Amino acid sequence: MLLLLITTSCSQKDTAKKEISFYHWKSKAEFNNQYQKSLKSANANKIYLHYFDIISEHEPNWYDDGIVPTYVLKSVAKEYKEFEIVPVVYITNRVFQVSNLEIQKLSNRIRDLVNQISLKHFNKKISQIQIDCDWTESTKYAYFELLENLGEEFDLDVTIRLHQIKFKERTGIPPVKKGTLMLYNVGDLKNMNQNSILQNSIVKQYIDSETKYPLPLNIALPLFSQTVVKNKDNEIKIIKNAERTIFKNDPHFKQVDVKNFQVVKDTLCKGFYLSEGYEIKLEELSDAEIVNSYQTIKESKLITNGIIFYHMDEKSLSNINLSELVEKL
Repeated sequence: MLLLLITTSCSQKDTAKKEISFYHWKSKAEFNNQYQKSLKSANANKIYLHYFDIISEHEPNWYDDGIVPTYVLKSVAKEYKEFEIVPVVYITNRVFQVSNLEIQKLSNRIRDLVNQISLKHFNKKISQIQIDCDWTESTKYAYFELLENLGEEFDLDVTIRLHQIKFKERTGIPPVKKGTLMLYNVGDLKNMNQNSILQNSIVKQYIDSETKYPLPLNIALPLFSQTVVKNKDNEIKIIKNAERTIFKNDPHFKQVDVKNFQVVKDTLCKGFYLSEGYEIKLEELSDAEIVNSYQTIKESKLITNGIIFYHMDEKSLSNINLSELVEKL
């Protein structure tokens, strides 16, 4: 009896540690029955809400250095006011390659726009934010300076990619207290034999049982699928979602293997013109691939906390049994 009680207690403790959150990555934060069902089944009360992107343009626009905010959050459904909100700002690596970049000026802009959006939609300032940037060895000094400046105003969480863990001596450790490991978009879109969204064999090229990192990490896991189109010049386009029936039941396409098709006659697909000879790759994820990749992380020496699912999309969420997936993780 005592052993049974101890086992039950440990199981409850493990479950309690696994905080589940979601990304919302659309300019209009709408709320529907599918979102409500998914949030409830995952017992989630935190939303990582995309506020805006910061990009660098060829020609100056709005700001004289050509650095502009885009995809700014436009509206938020009232239901989200019941959740803990973490604003997310995506910054392209190219921003930190601008020759006349003024870090203090940029950090002030980000701070002011984050606060403006928080006050507009939630009637308060929000202290914790996430900065999403795939920085490189050449941009780390400028990026880390920005983080230090923003850290004076906010409790920062930053995204970390697999290569930034494996090659941390080169890419550096960001000056923050916590991070989020992005466990998706890990492979090569152009490699027709890979699932570039997530594949455990790719994760294992970066993470092993001895892998360490000095920051505690949330783990961001994918819930989406996509269709990759490669033309004759090896250029890539991505179509949202992977709808297998479209390609299996249409004579314009020939199935090559389990995930690849070839365009055999010119056609239109979801607004995209596809020419004969184009290659199609369906990138879909099974629960097993997600669970196995997550297990690779858990078997390392990385310090892991909660899980953040990417992202709140009605079609993606309707295609999975979220409560079963959460139980397996």
